Amino acid sequence: MTMTLGDISVRYVNLLLEFLTQQGLSTTELKTQYQLSDTLLSQPEGRISIPRFMRFGHDCIQLSRSPHMGLQVAGLAQPSLLGLAGLSAACAPSLGQALADIAHDEPLSSKNVRGHSRFYREQSRGVAEFYSLSPYNQYNSFIVDMALAVQLILARRLTGQRLTPVAVDIEFPAPSYANLYAEVFECPVRFEQPRNALTLRAEDLSRPLRQSNRVAYAECRQLCDQQLARISRSLSFLDQVADAISPLLHTPDLTIQAVAVRLDLPVWTLQRKLKQQGTTFTQLLDNTRRELALIYLRDEGYTIGEIAYLLGFTYPNAFQRAFKRWTGEAPGDYRRRKARNDSSEAY
Repeated sequence: MTMTLGDISVRYVNLLLEFLTQQGLSTTELKTQYQLSDTLLSQPEGRISIPRFMRFGHDCIQLSRSPHMGLQVAGLAQPSLLGLAGLSAACAPSLGQALADIAHDEPLSSKNVRGHSRFYREQSRGVAEFYSLSPYNQYNSFIVDMALAVQLILARRLTGQRLTPVAVDIEFPAPSYANLYAEVFECPVRFEQPRNALTLRAEDLSRPLRQSNRVAYAECRQLCDQQLARISRSLSFLDQVADAISPLLHTPDLTIQAVAVRLDLPVWTLQRKLKQQGTTFTQLLDNTRRELALIYLRDEGYTIGEIAYLLGFTYPNAFQRAFKRWTGEAPGDYRRRKARNDSSEAY
């Protein structure tokens, strides 16, 4: 089993590059630095890792001198940003169905082993919730800005109406550019909340879309479901279990029962399948933590304490003992060694 934090379609990379170009900035050096060849950027299934995208976005912010870049780039978003899933959403019978499909089809554009986005009803209103890695730092908060603003821009473009949300919730504290959120969302924006979410009015969810087409929608749904099934089949059983474990690591729900529910399996079936693979739930949990630790430590954006939290350790010392058991060295020593030896390695 080889763990990754996840990846994201090069369509999002192209969106950031388009923003820089419109600002009159050269992207040549950035593309070279991140090994973003024209071939990669034009591949229908081209992706880059989430850590690499986070660093790329941070460098785009530095180049453009726009800490609020995530809010700005959303203005360039079209349904095509989502690829086939965007075409499907555009043909949906209503905005509510389109937003539900966008969340359901997220694996076609990105994968995050720590969790996924959702769309659900809350007191008849619609909530588009975006899952992001936390704790937040200068490398990942722009992704939340972009994701929520893109949801609103797409909702407006799909309906042809200037919709305004009921509210926007954001997990991290108000940044230095907090006043700009009101210009983008035109509604109350609440920081330090337990979720990243856009809440829409019930009446807006039933709005028809400009390009609604029942037959085209059925065709697109069939293609999206086929691609989702292909992605699922490409994962080994151990990978599927690890993916189910990862979002639960720093929650009180990290039990074999909770993982079995996520996999839609009885606990005894999960145990039997793991035994057939020559492992146990406890061993796989330990290995999942180890693999994720190796990834987090290669990202200077996370402190040792933050990594301990992300992996579900109560105290940093417990994580340090576990890491030394896994690798024979302290996490700080591992990080320094990798920084020396692999400074030019792309994620």
